[in-house]
Amino acid sequence: MSIQTLEKITVVVAVVVLGVALSVGATGLPLLGLAFAIVITVSAGLDLILRGEARRGSTVEQFILPSALVFGALFFLPLLPTGTQFVIGLGGFGALTFAVLWTEWALTRQVLRRDYGETVLALTGYVAAFVLYGAIYQTRTRSLFSATAIVAVTILLSARHLRLTQVAFPDRTPEPTPTLDITTLSVPERLRMSGRFPVVRAPDLTASGRFRTLAPSWRRTLLYASVTGIGVGEVTWALNYWPLNGLQGGAFLLAVYYFFTGILTYALHARLRLRVTLEYGVITLVGLLLIAFIGLIPRSI
Repeated sequence: MSIQTLEKITVVVAVVVLGVALSVGATGLPLLGLAFAIVITVSAGLDLILRGEARRGSTVEQFILPSALVFGALFFLPLLPTGTQFVIGLGGFGALTFAVLWTEWALTRQVLRRDYGETVLALTGYVAAFVLYGAIYQTRTRSLFSATAIVAVTILLSARHLRLTQVAFPDRTPEPTPTLDITTLSVPERLRMSGRFPVVRAPDLTASGRFRTLAPSWRRTLLYASVTGIGVGEVTWALNYWPLNGLQGGAFLLAVYYFFTGILTYALHARLRLRVTLEYGVITLVGLLLIAFIGLIPRSI
């Protein structure tokens, strides 16, 4: 990575972190306006980095994670009880934003292995989901509003998650035919090329040995993301009646989100098997039971 790229990413992160820090104490419409201003800033910064350094334009899906981190930081960090925790959280937000911007640039420039980049962005998506779920759940608003907000957040984050994993298809593009200098050919070869004798032709399409990686279509992605959003939203509707705090409620919803995105990623690529479903189901069930035990048992004593 060049110094110029590093400077651009650092400047964008610094401006965004400063905007979040200045939002302390803002509520209502001023906070919402500030949130959209910071989202526009980080999105424009990412587009500038990709166009100027990676020589490629940005796509809509690449704005989802930075925007989710901004909203998560604006609504979750004020819930922290002490100034020290707020500063630590602000530093974590800056580090995650830097990681997302750098990973998007590195994947576009193909200087980072695809699976490494997918892992970084997927983990960041889980963190963004947790802080947004926790912030929304902590407000304890009516189920209609909280569940709707959870559904919207889940659809966007799961759409980005599902589009991360790409499938490698064999590249059947025929190899280019080299240009021949007819003066270098012998007489029999010239006769064959002139059509006087039959020539055994190779197939029009031959495997080149290369692969193309393609993301799922947006139509199928949004369909699966909507299933995830509705599933997590239904859980939110019931969870609002549980005596859990924001962190516990966010962790509970994150476990449900993890289950849906995990199995639907495999289903989207036609690789879902019973073993995969059981693995995700067991991990999710253990997590849900642990969260419920921590949140509910102390209140029954």
